[in-house]
Amino acid sequence: MTMKLFGIVFGFLCVNFAIASEIYKAGVIHGQKEIHSFKHLIDDASKMDVDILVLPVQEPSEMSSYDEAIKTISEAAKQAGLYVVLNVFENTHCQHGKETIRSNLVFDREGAIVAVYRKPVNPFTNCTTSSSDLVTFTTDFGVTFGLLMEEDLVLREPQHLRGLKNFVMAGVWQSEIPMLSAPQFSPAWSYVNNVNLLTNFGVYPGKTSQLDSEELSVFELQKNGGDDNTLTPAILKTHPSEDLSQYVIKPLDLQASNKGVHDTVCHTGFCCNFYVKTAVRDANPEITYSLAAFNGVRQYSASHNIGTQNCGVFACTGNQKNCVSGLQKSTVTFERISIAANFTKQTLQYPIIQTALPTEEITFDVKFDGTSNQVTLNIVDGQSIDNFGIFGRDFSKDFESNYVFGVNNTTKTEGVYDFIFNEEFQEVVDYIWIRLRVLIVVVSIYILEMM
Repeated sequence: MTMKLFGIVFGFLCVNFAIASEIYKAGVIHGQKEIHSFKHLIDDASKMDVDILVLPVQEPSEMSSYDEAIKTISEAAKQAGLYVVLNVFENTHCQHGKETIRSNLVFDREGAIVAVYRKPVNPFTNCTTSSSDLVTFTTDFGVTFGLLMEEDLVLREPQHLRGLKNFVMAGVWQSEIPMLSAPQFSPAWSYVNNVNLLTNFGVYPGKTSQLDSEELSVFELQKNGGDDNTLTPAILKTHPSEDLSQYVIKPLDLQASNKGVHDTVCHTGFCCNFYVKTAVRDANPEITYSLAAFNGVRQYSASHNIGTQNCGVFACTGNQKNCVSGLQKSTVTFERISIAANFTKQTLQYPIIQTALPTEEITFDVKFDGTSNQVTLNIVDGQSIDNFGIFGRDFSKDFESNYVFGVNNTTKTEGVYDFIFNEEFQEVVDYIWIRLRVLIVVVSIYILEMM
């Protein structure tokens, strides 16, 4: 009897050890803080047995203390005995003078820097930083991470991820709209690629938060990315405007949708099929909903054109071409929204869901029929929905020189102007002009003497 009991206990311990060995803990520190204030939070994370911790972005104003920041975080990581990821700005000398560089640095449990990923802030500068290959680092808890910056989620094709199941994305996310704000796109990217994604604003899938305070959140994650990765909508406290100026849109008749409505919206040969059924209680006339479709090339950040195919339902409190959400006043419950479309085979689709209230009644299905991706996105009993749609990345169009939808069509020109009027560049121009003037004088004197 004693041996049998011992066997049961031993087996129980073995099972728990096996389960624990497939899990690691990740932490995220929230909010803008001075570099020295991280120390006690890193210590707190250590007490929670966190294996890897992502720190908030350090603003460019902190660049003067770059060396001090590295020393401080290195010592804190060593004392706490955990991996720490830090995104900082630093100045470096490039061909045309000083440039500001974004750097992702990874410290191991001994405080040593084990991975570095750098990119210039000015995308037009000729400055050698990290290679275009995926930067990785392997931890002592048996996980290899890919190190990313915000634009990599949108720009890198799946084959460039090298089959990894865990990624750290650090850096400032410049929200691109529609559908490309960080809280919307990050969980969708994690879900579609079936990977763990650690960022400075959250962890995805991140379903098992052990601690969620205003300063520190801690999560348990499956090392293999988790086969039970579920789709989690973005729950936002603020609602950015949506620029739909290049979309084909149709207003949604909320009264008619009480009985359920089918509609189709097409843009340049790409069609989105919608089914919407609502329950409206004294509808707020200030809030409208639109069905929208887009197929083409848009500008992403300052230096990239990306091909996209998008379908969406958007809430608006203003002009339908420039929606500004105000969902705290919404009285619309969507009993069901279904969006279906056939996407070209070079595309990858992401479900984008933004809501003020949580919901788990979401399904997303992709089927390839040999020529196209047949994609369906459904939500049941959705409340206070800001936008709901499918964002498709058409990588085959990324190198098209003329885009039809840009966040700001003058961005690239402004970047060139910034370079031309850079102080170091002006000094070079002045130097060359002085030398040319001397040469012109000498040549003029020579010509006069020959006459």
